[in-house]
Order: sequence, then structure tokens, then C-alpha cells
Amino acid sequence: MPDLEYVFHPRSIAIVGVSRDPSSYATSSFLEPLIQFDYEGKTYPVNPEVSEIVGVKAYLGILDIPGPVDYVICCLRAELTPKLMRECVTKGVKVIQFFTSAFSETGREKGIRLEREIVEIARQGGIRVIGPNCMGIYCPSSRISFDASFPKESGSVGFLCQSGGNAIELVQLGDARGIRFSKVVSFGNACDLNEADFMEYFAHDPQTEVIVSYLEGTKEGGRFINALRETASAKPIIMLKGGEGEAGIEAVASHTGALAGNHAVWDSLSRQLGIMQVYDLEELVDLLLLFQHSKPPKGRRVGLVGTGGGRGVLATDSCEREGLAVPPLPEAVRRKLREIAPEETYPGTSVRNPVDSAGMDWNPDIFSQILKTIADYDGLDFILTYTRVTFGTEKVAKVLDALTETKKNLNKPVAMVVRHSEEPKTVSYAFEMQNRCHQAGIPTFPLFSRAARAINRFVRYYEERQS
Repeated sequence: MPDLEYVFHPRSIAIVGVSRDPSSYATSSFLEPLIQFDYEGKTYPVNPEVSEIVGVKAYLGILDIPGPVDYVICCLRAELTPKLMRECVTKGVKVIQFFTSAFSETGREKGIRLEREIVEIARQGGIRVIGPNCMGIYCPSSRISFDASFPKESGSVGFLCQSGGNAIELVQLGDARGIRFSKVVSFGNACDLNEADFMEYFAHDPQTEVIVSYLEGTKEGGRFINALRETASAKPIIMLKGGEGEAGIEAVASHTGALAGNHAVWDSLSRQLGIMQVYDLEELVDLLLLFQHSKPPKGRRVGLVGTGGGRGVLATDSCEREGLAVPPLPEAVRRKLREIAPEETYPGTSVRNPVDSAGMDWNPDIFSQILKTIADYDGLDFILTYTRVTFGTEKVAKVLDALTETKKNLNKPVAMVVRHSEEPKTVSYAFEMQNRCHQAGIPTFPLFSRAARAINRFVRYYEERQS
């Protein structure tokens, strides 16, 4: 395991090239988040033209800072970086992160030469480099972030990402659905610290239970495969691989200068090592939700309970399309359900699986009993509930209250699909319902297809580990 604790827990951070303009990237993405997150270490803005930036004393240069500097964020132009590197060596800096771009990813000789030069200086001076062309570190426990809007609470998901934009978007998508991260690193061109270093670190990091990777290519293929093999035996790994087709491979080269590799090779490697491959950020978040909130299922038999017969048909189709089973409930279970909700009192409801509770789920007590009865049946492994929200109604809220309370005593994983129209008020109400579910530890999805796909991948992960 590489000793990278000092990367994620620096005692002081200098931001070189930060501007007095609060809207500039250097200020808004690096200095302001440290202030907003109440970073406990020393913060040193560096700009020779100003004495203060957003209320923080500024310094002429790295060598003018009175105390030690552990971590430097460089926002200078590329041609100025060799001089900064030499000053960082003199200062005894441990890590330098380059937000600066226009290096090897351009494919031009000047950028390639500059990148080689800063790496050579760093290695001679004992400095580790993150980037260039990256956003760097988000570590809530250290109160370090590259976006002031990120959640301040720590979680159990570690994310290593070759793209700064995708790193920002995944954290924001995850935040909206209750996912919290232990550490996120955007490492760009990976001229020094690369995907293998961070995978090896996450493998042993006690705060990280699930590892997510967005990767465009690899700098040390053999070492990275060894790191994946070791890590996948201990922790779930979810991989989003960028650059699959010819156009994607060219896009990778122009983005981070990485060698994208053959898709068939990555696919085969993932199957061999038990790594879960996903194909977009939304699918990644869907799968993360289940790992964050759900106990491992024993199989792929799904019990469906929700509002509306037609929705039950669509939910069944989505599950079966993904290889999940929706078995009919046996007569004994159906009898129990009819005792809870007699047909003469609640006509038109189905108790076969899906259980169409449209006429009875407005009664929280009845809904709880139905859910408990289905969950107690040994012929099911996973419970998927569903409803459609209407703005202002209290009915869905009552169902949700019953679901969150009953879930505490269920012996099977439970998820929910909350559907809505595109009307803005219903979207807002659905978002509120989603938040309530996530606070109660219930993974929530907007579509049957997305829920079924995530459940299938979740189940398959544990099936393959047992085989």
C-alpha cells in the first residue's frame, strides 16, 4: 500500500495563481471551498499582485510563506510551472496538484516536454504530483473540496476519476440521492500518481467500503491489474470505462493523453476479476445506492407491491428483461393477504405478484401488513415497491411513512420506484419523497428499468462471489 495519507490529510495548502476575482476557477473551486468547509489547516493564497483574497492574506510566492507547506494547488499557465516546481522543492512541499492544463493531453511537443520536465524536477526533489489537468482531492473528513456545494459529511465510497468534470457530476448526482464519499481524487493526466497508486490506497483504506472508478486509460497496465485483483477480492469495484469506440478513443487521447485500450480486453478483465462495469454516471449512482443501503440478497426472486395494475405489468417486464424472477405467490400467502385486505372491502386489487395495492395502500397499517407478509415469504429475495406521486397529496406520504417504519423489521432488501409526470410540481414532490426514502435507508429509483438493472447487477455481484 502506498503511503498516501499525507495526500488526503495535508496540514497546509497553498493555492498558486489564485485570483482576487471570486468567480475565477482558482478562487471558486479551490480557495472558497476550503473556507466554506472550515479547513482546519493553514491556507495560503499566492498572488504577487494582491495582499488579500476573499479575506485571506495572500503571499508573493511559495518561498514567502512563513510556515511549512504540505500541498500546493497550481493554477498558473503551463510555461510557468517548472519554476514553481523548483520553488516547491526548495520549500519542502510534499504534493503538488496541477489544475493547469496544456500538457501532454494536447499531443503537442511543447506540452509533452513541459510535463516531462515537471515530473523530472518532482522526482529529484521528492514531490508527488497529481495531474496535470485535474481537480485534485475531495476528502470530507479533512474538510478539503474542489466544489463548495459538495456535502460535508463523509461516507464509504472511494472514487478515483480521470476526469474533473465527471468527478464533480458524480458527487453531485450522488448527493441528490443520499450517497456520501470517503475520498474522491481527480487525477487527470496521471504523470506521477496514477490509477494504480490510488486503487492500492483505496484497497486498504478503512474508510472506503466501495470503490468507483472512471477510467479512460492506464499508465501502468500490469501494476493496475494486480491492484484490481487484490482490491476486488476484498471490496466491490464499479468501473465506468471511457473511450470504447474509435471516436471515444480519440476523445480520450485529447482529454488526458491516456492509452484507452481495447474494450473487449477491459470487458474480459472485469468478468475475470468480478468488477462491475457500468456505462453511464446514472447507472453508477443507481448501483451505488444498493451497496450503500441494502444487505446482500440471497437470490434474484423479486416481490412487487405498488399502485396500479398497469405499472405492475411494466415493473414485471423490466425485472424479467434483466433476468430477475417475479414468481407468483402461493395460495397460502395470497390467503393471508386477503385476510388483511378482504376483496369485498378492496375490490379490484391483485395479490398474485405483483400485488396491486392501489385501493388499500392509503391505509398505513394495511400497507405495512401487506409488506411484512410478502417479505416473510421464503420464496422471495428482494422487495420492490412502487408508486406515482401527485403534487399535494398526503396519500403517498402515508405510504412512505408505513414503508420506512416497516422496513426496519424486514429481513430482505427493499427498494422503491417513485414515478412522476414531467410537471414541475410533481418533480419537486417526487424529489422530496426520494430524500425521505434515502434518509430511511431505502434505495429509490425514478424508473422501473433503472431499478431492475441495478438490482440485477447487485445480485449478480454476490452470485459471482459465491461461485
